[in-house]
Amino acid sequence: MDTKLADLKLRPSLLRELNLTGSEAVGDLQHLPSAELLRIPGMSGHDWRKIAKALGREPFPDQKRR
Repeated sequence: MDTKLADLKLRPSLLRELNLTGSEAVGDLQHLPSAELLRIPGMSGHDWRKIAKALGREPFPDQKRR
């Protein structure tokens, strides 16, 4: 969980927003549920999937594999 957010190659505006809230590593976002992560200004689905993967979360837990 010590992966830096800058290493995920997020959009610069989102990275700036996350740094303003005090988040510098992926572990800083561990306590936030997925719905709250998606409410962060500038967070797109693509960026959210990168963060979810780094957190070890399944981005779509209800989706069945074919």
